[in-house]
Amino acid sequence: MVVNFLYCIDYPVISNGDITTDKITGWLLCSYPIKKIIVHNSGSQCYKITYGTPRPDVAKVFKDFPGNDVCGFCIEPEQGMISMNNPVPLEVEILYTNQKNKKIALALDTGNNTIHDFEYEDGKWFSDRRWKKSQKKYLYTLERKPWITIRMDITNKCNLRCIMCHYKEKEIYSRPAKNITADELKIQLHDIAPYVKYIMLSCGYEPLMSKHFEGILKMINANYPHMEIGMCTNGMLLDSKARKAIIENKVVNTLFSLDGVTKETVERIRVGVDFDKVVSNILALRDLKRSFNRVFPQMYMDFVLMCSNIHEAPAFVGFCKELGMDLIDFRHLVGNVYFDKHDEMLSSQKEKYNYYRRLIIDESKKHHINVRLPEPFDITTSFNTEALPVVDISHAMSIKPDVQSVEVTDAGDGHVSDIGDNDFSFLSKANCLRPFNEIMIVDQEKILPCSYYSEIMGTLTDENNLYSIFLNEKFQKVRKKKILNRFDYNCLNCPIKANLLPTDIVS
Repeated sequence: MVVNFLYCIDYPVISNGDITTDKITGWLLCSYPIKKIIVHNSGSQCYKITYGTPRPDVAKVFKDFPGNDVCGFCIEPEQGMISMNNPVPLEVEILYTNQKNKKIALALDTGNNTIHDFEYEDGKWFSDRRWKKSQKKYLYTLERKPWITIRMDITNKCNLRCIMCHYKEKEIYSRPAKNITADELKIQLHDIAPYVKYIMLSCGYEPLMSKHFEGILKMINANYPHMEIGMCTNGMLLDSKARKAIIENKVVNTLFSLDGVTKETVERIRVGVDFDKVVSNILALRDLKRSFNRVFPQMYMDFVLMCSNIHEAPAFVGFCKELGMDLIDFRHLVGNVYFDKHDEMLSSQKEKYNYYRRLIIDESKKHHINVRLPEPFDITTSFNTEALPVVDISHAMSIKPDVQSVEVTDAGDGHVSDIGDNDFSFLSKANCLRPFNEIMIVDQEKILPCSYYSEIMGTLTDENNLYSIFLNEKFQKVRKKKILNRFDYNCLNCPIKANLLPTDIVS
């Protein structure tokens, strides 16, 4: 049995440099009901401990823990001060299995004000053995079967201000430009490259804003030909030169982003975009790909589902077929600190989503195009279909392809390796594979196991590279939790777990 503890110190604020304090306040949660806590082995010092004060803020986030609404604590010495140089030893009494109480020692780390997690386990030797066996087999297989996906941005700039994006904020778009060069990226990839299957050159910014875009593609293609290259673009800068670089350097997939099929809707959501120009550029890439009888790049389309645009989604399916798309990825709007229009989220209009979801699937079958869609909401009520808006796609269908003014050389088609999850099937019982096959580089330096994980695994410096961070203790701890199906509070905001992002092709 595993017992999970979470705690956080609210007072004192550690950054103020104090080494002693008159009290410590915070909150403490356990996966089993907490009966009481005492300071353990406190010597001659006596403490007054209060546990069970209201914490509605904690209950809102950590919903699955018992007593989450009354988990606040305060530790006060009856005389003198508490030293902040050493952990505070607690003994926590919990209501364990079979209605028996159990006392567990917990060292309260007073070093910072972040959330701490702690696990207590009976039979720890068994789970450690299982983890070590899986880790050994994983590393052995990875050396022979490159499986890692790297996701990164080669620039921190974008030419749009989409209403749901962090980049619309002045504090974000006014930052100094950071553009990684081909040589810098080559150094970063050097040690990890043998284990990498796929590299995605854009996540939150526009890669075509970088003057090093073409050079980076050439560098990867020349030095790491086994790596499959992907990119995400809003399409505004997908001119003849960019299309040439994509085709000649065997990019295997391009992901575009449009959230509607009418000029009015798309330009309202993706502020700064020229709908006609984007569609024209995409059509030109489609025709260039066809002119060489190429399978790649596979062309994918992203559609962020909102209350104000979902009525265009069924018509969008047929339009994407005309654009040459191989797959449409429909996903719910995910809220963030920069986007507060929660009335746009379809969780507030579940019947509407379920109704249009069925229409989207019907259109995908009609046009023989694959789609990814979040699951329907579990409700029985129906959507009122009276006075549904009419979607006119005549303008979108009238747009002509951009002229390819730069000559393109046929360098041969790209390739996709047949290496996949089957080679790592022994990990199938892990509750998430991303820490095993993904590296997310944020701001060109911070490393995460995925874009939604809340703890940084390491930072790229002269001493740390991608390979060393991927194998460090922090990263291994995350993988161990996934193998053993342990609770991980850093995954609380995962939109996949919340069923906001699709993972499977519907048709």
